[in-house]
Amino acid sequence: MNSNLDLSSKFRLFYKISLFLSILIFLNLLYGPLVRATGSGLACPDWPFCFGKIFPTFDFQIFMEVSHRYYSGFLGLILLGLTIWTFIDKILRKEFGIYLGLAVLLLISQINLGRLTVTLKLDPTSVNLHLLNAIAFFLVILTVSISAREKSEKENSKFIVSSSLFRKDNILLFILIIGIVVQIVLGGRVSSHYAGLACPDFPTCWGEWIPNHPLEIVKIQVFHRFGAYTVALLLAISLAFSIWKRFPITTRRLLQMSMYLLVAQIILGILNVFFGLPKLVTVLHTGFAVLLLTFSYLSLISRAVFLTSENERRPGN
Repeated sequence: MNSNLDLSSKFRLFYKISLFLSILIFLNLLYGPLVRATGSGLACPDWPFCFGKIFPTFDFQIFMEVSHRYYSGFLGLILLGLTIWTFIDKILRKEFGIYLGLAVLLLISQINLGRLTVTLKLDPTSVNLHLLNAIAFFLVILTVSISAREKSEKENSKFIVSSSLFRKDNILLFILIIGIVVQIVLGGRVSSHYAGLACPDFPTCWGEWIPNHPLEIVKIQVFHRFGAYTVALLLAISLAFSIWKRFPITTRRLLQMSMYLLVAQIILGILNVFFGLPKLVTVLHTGFAVLLLTFSYLSLISRAVFLTSENERRPGN
């Protein structure tokens, strides 16, 4: 009995630490766009130091860039500690070893992409990959947190089995998640190409839905807008399908919350156009995009967890 209690306590502690790390990573996903919105992305012309120093002479932009690096380094230390604990503990290694190994690889990739972002002078490709890699890192740690919570409540149960995740009736949720990721990429292109104000009006662009404009940044902005309309359609269909098929209540609620986030995201996009990209609104626009992806991802995970649990309760399993 005592050993079971100890095991449950271990999973609860692991859950709390991984959840804390997930929150910190999400905040860093807001910090990065804030660095860019304040024009601080190249405040330090070198990497990993800033003007050859660990602690350079600070002005506002240098402080924004350097503090972002310090904060990211702090996250790396937490991940390192969590990974060491995982691999020296047989039970944790069995449950979370693959996740933490993947997280470490993503962190290494993120560090390298951060270096390229500076050395390639904010090259759009490296900037977008930097954001996508950070989101993948966040989702992996969030998955670890969810799994640890499940284990703390039901030690002997499986988190998710592939047959519960890769089902025909989950296809819409997968398409929705892919659609949101593509839209985030399109949003990254808008930011990295400075196309946020390429269309001065909304919902049309230069008075037309599909303007015949010679500037590439106008096309980038229009693609981003039509991406938003596509995501809205995919989310509406996914929500309707989940209600029709009587998906678990948690899944339906997460999709409903995703719809609210999408509405807020569209409003933020409109505010960006009419108020000339206010820094706070720009950062929130990125944050809500990540939250939309997170809640849609959690809707898929919640259904897979539910189906796995139902399968384990059936006689003979």
